[in-house]
Amino acid sequence: MLLIVAMLLPPPGDGNLPLLSLLVAFHAMFLVVVACVAFVTALVAIVLRWRWAMIIAAVVILAVSVAVAVPAVVRSPGGDPARVAASGKGTLRVLEWNTAQQDVDVTTIQTLITQTDPNVVVLPEYSTQIAKTSLATIAKQRDMQILGWNSSSATLLVSRSLGEYRVDHTDTPPWAGFVAVPSDAEAPWLVITHLQRPSISSATLWREHLEWAASRCRGNAVAIGDFNATADEISPSRTLGECADCATRLGQDPPGDLAGGAPRLVGCDDRPCVRGGPAGDRPRSPS
Repeated sequence: MLLIVAMLLPPPGDGNLPLLSLLVAFHAMFLVVVACVAFVTALVAIVLRWRWAMIIAAVVILAVSVAVAVPAVVRSPGGDPARVAASGKGTLRVLEWNTAQQDVDVTTIQTLITQTDPNVVVLPEYSTQIAKTSLATIAKQRDMQILGWNSSSATLLVSRSLGEYRVDHTDTPPWAGFVAVPSDAEAPWLVITHLQRPSISSATLWREHLEWAASRCRGNAVAIGDFNATADEISPSRTLGECADCATRLGQDPPGDLAGGAPRLVGCDDRPCVRGGPAGDRPRSPS
């Protein structure tokens, strides 16, 4: 019962409680197991006429139902494409979506790019080699570079209106992501992430990837991708290195808009996220 209640509470920060973090990460599997056990318990209690056992089983099933229903009701829709597309000059527009490789039809991705008119598109789990073929037409139409590297599953499309970008994967752990470095000193550095989720036995690899992302998130940087964590799990203060969670800065639920005047953090896990916000003053570039 306490574990089910924990599912409804804010998750722990910085991965110091890996078991509870894993319950959050694998909540669907956990809830299915709890529901099955509660159902079997209820059947046994009915047969043996164990009144208190029936009551406890009923409460557990109710708690599981709430744990499933609440996130579904309050989950952020990820933004309105029309509003983002109309955000105008002085705005950095970002589209991020973990499509689970090619589980999403390329036409859907192209349509969303057209609707939102982003400067930056991040696909944390979409092979760059595939993207250079399947998204070549939309990239050419919108004058965007397609970037990535062999030891990352992430792909970046970035508008040439921000200048030319190159990939930097110096000291990057395999499959953590990469940094897109601009040729224009005024353009933001883009920290592209797809952090490996914690395993059942350990969160060590996830923390290693998180530390890498935090070390790159400084100066005029924007961290974008799938962090396999909520903002609270990344840090109780909802920061990553010098990056602050955009939604928190704007008083919104994550994922959120891009706030100006500081490094920014955008993450949307496994659903489309489209956000736009004022570019604001540009701090120094990382060195």
